[in-house]
Amino acid sequence: MKKQSFVLEKIPRLLARPFRLRDIGWMPDHVFWNRNRVLEHPHFCFTLSREPGTARSLINGKLCEDDLPAPMLSIIPAGTRIHTLVPVKHDELYFTVAPEFFAPIMELRPKSGAFRMNRHISRVLEELFENFNRIYVPGTADRLDGLFVRLLEEVTLAIDNARPENEADPLICEIMSFLAVNFTGDVTIEHICRKFSVSRRTLYRRWKMVSDLSPADFLRKKRLELAANLLKNTRMGIQEIARYCGFGNSLYFTQCFRRECGTNPTSWRNED
Repeated sequence: MKKQSFVLEKIPRLLARPFRLRDIGWMPDHVFWNRNRVLEHPHFCFTLSREPGTARSLINGKLCEDDLPAPMLSIIPAGTRIHTLVPVKHDELYFTVAPEFFAPIMELRPKSGAFRMNRHISRVLEELFENFNRIYVPGTADRLDGLFVRLLEEVTLAIDNARPENEADPLICEIMSFLAVNFTGDVTIEHICRKFSVSRRTLYRRWKMVSDLSPADFLRKKRLELAANLLKNTRMGIQEIARYCGFGNSLYFTQCFRRECGTNPTSWRNED
């Protein structure tokens, strides 16, 4: 998924939560130099992957070195002064809130630190990225508020319970997260094996320990879920939706959709 950011502050909410997100963004291959920047709003930064190396910054004038492996969560209060000395390229999902909402969120007692990806976190990330495709549909901003809380909760639980017996295979969870972000692209099993330096046989063996779906079924399911949403909430044509969701052609898309949903895309769209 390419770089994306959204300002949610002025989008009306339908639910009465004690806070609302101000911004949300996905920053792949992110390298950013803060030059004595003072944050006006609290930041919650989820580093999902990063290159090797030690990042160095002055935080409120104090040298801080970060060589924690990804994934990790950083919680940065408003008023923090940051000056980057050595950046490290990373993939970051970030959220900001207005300063008055920081205290209600921190009542959840979220924790900063490194964590291991698990199936619960992967599911929340999948839902978050799916909602990027319908950001201005009424109710989506409310869902993102709720998914942000769920992500904080699941990451905090992962930090508190970082024992091997409580974790799914980290490589497979990383691959699932990658697919959840890039499922609309031209992604194949061969591409996955090359990217993550794993053989096809090992991929399927380890994947089976985590999910009942095969990698191809997982990818197809994500594409069909997005297609079903686009059919209901947009005026995009069938062929356009098929291409957008990563299907080779509309005929194959229709066959897959019928097997999954029990009806064809046109009938699905016309159902009340």
